Amino acid sequence: MRKILLSLMNVALVLVVGANAKNKKALQDFRAVSPATAQIEQSGKAKIFCPVCGMALSQFYHTNHIAMVNGKVHQYCSIHCMLEEAMKNGKNVVDPRVVDNTTLKFIDANKAYYVVGSKKPATMSMVSKYAFGTKKAALEFSSKFGGKIMSYAKVSKMVKANLNKEMMAINKK
Repeated sequence: MRKILLSLMNVALVLVVGANAKNKKALQDFRAVSPATAQIEQSGKAKIFCPVCGMALSQFYHTNHIAMVNGKVHQYCSIHCMLEEAMKNGKNVVDPRVVDNTTLKFIDANKAYYVVGSKKPATMSMVSKYAFGTKKAALEFSSKFGGKIMSYAKVSKMVKANLNKEMMAINKK
């Protein structure tokens, strides 16, 4: 009887440990960093949230973008939100910057190498977009996770063309 009880306890322990490992893995998101790691450039009471969709910037940090809007720095969870705000307000994006997925620091988006359509999760879109400061880093990422390397100009054009379609999909969710 004691052996049966110990066996059942071991099985239960294995199931609980296995379930916790799966839950931890599910909770880990490639896009996220700890709030202490995230570089937050905007100010105000809600500075840790995207001004368009309200998502926590640290949770989607690997896809964060920054731009000047009406003379103030705004930080967005994604290129989608940055361009959505610009289009809604009839403004051009001024001084766009993006997180370099190698250093986790902001770089000039116009000089970044974007990997578009990788197997990593997208933010506010059906298609992922991750930026890198060097072509070598973008190539390494795309060889591991797929995707096509594109410039900021091409990615912006693609996002603008699909913005209404993506907004409908987001609203549907």
